Amino acid sequence: MVEGKFKMKLHLLRHAKTNQVSPTGKDFDRELLPRGYEQIAELKLFLKEYPIAPKTILCSSAIRTRQTLAEMKGLWPGADIQYLDDLYLAEKEEIIKLICAQNSPDELLVVGHNEGLSELAMNLAHPPHLLKTCGFMSLEFPFESSAYISQDTGSVLGVFRVM
Repeated sequence: MVEGKFKMKLHLLRHAKTNQVSPTGKDFDRELLPRGYEQIAELKLFLKEYPIAPKTILCSSAIRTRQTLAEMKGLWPGADIQYLDDLYLAEKEEIIKLICAQNSPDELLVVGHNEGLSELAMNLAHPPHLLKTCGFMSLEFPFESSAYISQDTGSVLGVFRVM
């Protein structure tokens, strides 16, 4: 591995604004609010100006993350989407294991939840960033594969925060 030669890109997206309670009473089943769909529309405008090209998308299997991605996936029609139960409310250590296990040179997008997603974002690069609802962060790493991503190895390329 030659430092600096390769540019592995990772993108983190927290789901959009949701109801506090689901019709079933289960957190897993919480759905997006109208404000969540507005947030996604704002993010899509940002991504038109600053496009990304993930080849693989790892998405929590929860309703709110699936709904968030459903509104966005048209931006990446060829991406391989993996809905993972292990991403549901995952901690940063679990998320990084899933990312590293991809062992991929291609751009990767993770759609998940807090606190784990924000903790991961704060762990990978400086300055640290907290991901609020529909928060998005792009990172770049000097590696040929996602398998090498680890603490303080990333550079922040861009951040989107809904106001």
